[in-house]
Amino acid sequence: MSWERTPRTGSRLPVPEDGIVASLRPRGWLANRWQEVLAAFPRKHQGRIGKGRGYARSGRVRDLWFSPGLANAEVWDAKQHLVSVRVQVLDEGEWKRVTKVLLEDLRLVGRMLEGDLPRELLERLDKQGISLLPEPDDLGGDCDCGDFLLPCEHMAAVHHLLADALDGDPFLLPTLRGRTRDQLLAGLRAAWKDDRPLHPSTEPESEEPPEGDWYASPGLPRVGFTVRPANSTGLGLRALGPAPGGGDLEKALLPLYEAGGEAAHRIAFGEEEPRPKRIRFRRHSSESESSSKEGIMPDGQVAPAPGSPELTEQLVDLLAEMESAKSGELSKRLGLTPIEIRNELLALEKLGIVYRTGRTRGTRWWLG
Repeated sequence: MSWERTPRTGSRLPVPEDGIVASLRPRGWLANRWQEVLAAFPRKHQGRIGKGRGYARSGRVRDLWFSPGLANAEVWDAKQHLVSVRVQVLDEGEWKRVTKVLLEDLRLVGRMLEGDLPRELLERLDKQGISLLPEPDDLGGDCDCGDFLLPCEHMAAVHHLLADALDGDPFLLPTLRGRTRDQLLAGLRAAWKDDRPLHPSTEPESEEPPEGDWYASPGLPRVGFTVRPANSTGLGLRALGPAPGGGDLEKALLPLYEAGGEAAHRIAFGEEEPRPKRIRFRRHSSESESSSKEGIMPDGQVAPAPGSPELTEQLVDLLAEMESAKSGELSKRLGLTPIEIRNELLALEKLGIVYRTGRTRGTRWWLG
């Protein structure tokens, strides 16, 4: 890099049509932590960092892509500048400790697969002496603008967009620290001795060569493909690793994964969704209220037993139908006591199937 800064001409290139505009929405905790890293640079850097924020907000950054320990982009100023931001990667020993922390609590892996980088993971790694978030000394890079002070304003623009990207991809921070999503998950699967391929390979069908004149143009061949319906192997569950506490959790979740796969297959092919067999309930009367206290639903059917798969299925169906409900409303519909319904909802909440909003009497339950 040259030590002489390129003099400004006083004019700028127009904003590129495919420029990336920094988000104006409230940022998450991880994006704010990345901004704190920028704020930790000495005061002499802050003017350049402020100018970079303006470039990011006006859409002057384009072609942003990532690889382990590196982010590359193009920033349009008086000319097009090629910018790379380097992040110090963790060594092999540090990644082994990261894998150990994830194996101790597979819920952290599950949250990452669902699109959230848990703050708890970073706190546990900090206790192990590993910081996923880099310090200013861990950051470097290159820019062809000729500014000797790093980060220059063009690198700062890329840093501001990195903050937005970190909020949307829980595996981006590990990538910047040296391990991509696939590498991290492969390391976890190797640690729990799962060496089976997630997607079994299939042998291509042999095809006879076409008959007739080899030099004649037969037209475009007919192209076809086969999509296999969801099977019972539970690929999503296998990606999460062995369930804690035995096989009951996997047995309970496997039907949900299979149902999700079948639904995705129907959506892909535009097939009509079969009408679910729901139990229809009449409005409550004094007679139905007295029967529900005895474990009898309003239509005379026996209420499902607490903790049974039938109760789980009916709760999920009711929440899908009602969008959200209070535990008291669900207890009246299912003919069980509010305490039994609440215990079942708390168990489903731990599995991530439902979640709640509000407090005390205003609590409403939603499908996760």
